[in-house]
This record gives sequence, structure tokens and C-alpha cells, in this order.
Amino acid sequence: MKVSWSKIVLGFILLLTVGLVSGCETTDPGNTSSIPWNSSKGWESGLPSSLNEGR
Repeated sequence: MKVSWSKIVLGFILLLTVGLVSGCETTDPGNTSSIPWNSSKGWESGLPSSLNEGR
């Protein structure tokens, strides 16, 4: 049985696509965080205070 390179490449692309589409999302409702990831911390206020002194 002879397998051509095009079939091997097509199979690899198919496996890669299935792997990327499947993802790692969970459906567990208990796995939620009360703090959103995009909220800033108290010490992340933008510019350092020394830049604003004397103005």
C-alpha cells in the first residue's frame, strides 16, 4: 500500500484543525472566579506618582 505525501499532509492538517477547535474550555459551573481577569489591581494606577509631582 502506497501512501502519498499529499494524504499525509492532509491528515496532519485535519488533526491540527481538530486539536485547535476542540480547545480546553470546561463546562463545570463551580469553576468560576469572582474576580475578572481584566480588572486592574490597586497598585496599577497608570503613571508613577513621581512623574506627577511638582505640576
